[in-house]
Amino acid sequence: MKFNEQYTVENHILRFLQEKLDYSYIPPKEFEKLRELEREYIIVPLLRDALAKLNPGASEVEVANVIRQVRSIERNQDFLEALRNGVNLVDADTRRTKNFKLLDFVIRTNNSFVVTNQFYFEGNAENIRPDILVFVNGIPLVDIEAKSATAQGVSFEQAIGQLKRYEKFARSLFIPNCFNIATDGHKTVYGATYAPAQGFFEWKDEELEQKLGGKLEVALVSLLEPVRLLDIVQNFIVFEKTKDGAIKKIARYQQLRATNKILERVREGKEKRGLVWHTQGSGKSLTMFFSAWKLRFDASLQNPKVFVLVDRVDLDDQI
Repeated sequence: MKFNEQYTVENHILRFLQEKLDYSYIPPKEFEKLRELEREYIIVPLLRDALAKLNPGASEVEVANVIRQVRSIERNQDFLEALRNGVNLVDADTRRTKNFKLLDFVIRTNNSFVVTNQFYFEGNAENIRPDILVFVNGIPLVDIEAKSATAQGVSFEQAIGQLKRYEKFARSLFIPNCFNIATDGHKTVYGATYAPAQGFFEWKDEELEQKLGGKLEVALVSLLEPVRLLDIVQNFIVFEKTKDGAIKKIARYQQLRATNKILERVREGKEKRGLVWHTQGSGKSLTMFFSAWKLRFDASLQNPKVFVLVDRVDLDDQI
């Protein structure tokens, strides 16, 4: 894809998300009308509509209480839990706990996938303007920073640096964030929220690249196609506990691919065994974790037993 001053990387991404991935685009001026304050990152009208659709019978009071609870979440890890498991409220009359879904992981079309650009946001120490933000049901899940492919000395590395600055100076915007993408049109990388620069990687798929024509398009389809995005949010992000705290990690292409092939084979039930070959440092432990997770919670498999065998104590502790 050739870019110029008129046809920028940012414009190409916006057009691709609309035309190829069925996202709805809301221009900045129209998006401003959906929030009262520039420090708001949960888009209440979009979330309110989604809650009513995903939770039939929910009253206006219940929806308002769910929104209030969502806006009160202060940790990225807690927000991921809410995205996956919903929000629980105690019924004032019956004292029973009732769950409210924020996302529908089964029926994609029950969710709203919205993209906007130049989103002005009032941060805690700096006001920022992310290039592109991806919202699902009014919740900002992905920040895309797109640097000019024609500007001399500018690259995806500057986009990563910008993301790191945003996370530092506008922390609240990244409370619900799942991952980020940095691109200059030629090279595109992605990383989990708070990942250091060395934690950003390309998504590789040679067959898909030949079909789509470029690496940027491969990343957009592989990470943001609605079904794939929901799968990543539900199954392919993990917080690993270390002595220095929790580290957020997101699957790489080989881990997601292997996990879903394993799940597909088990569902079919035709083959009783299989082998996944890994190179050193390719993330075998995470592949085992993601595979065990999906097998364990796949409704069609009815709660199977999963055995994970390792040959080192440190791997046992890690898993």
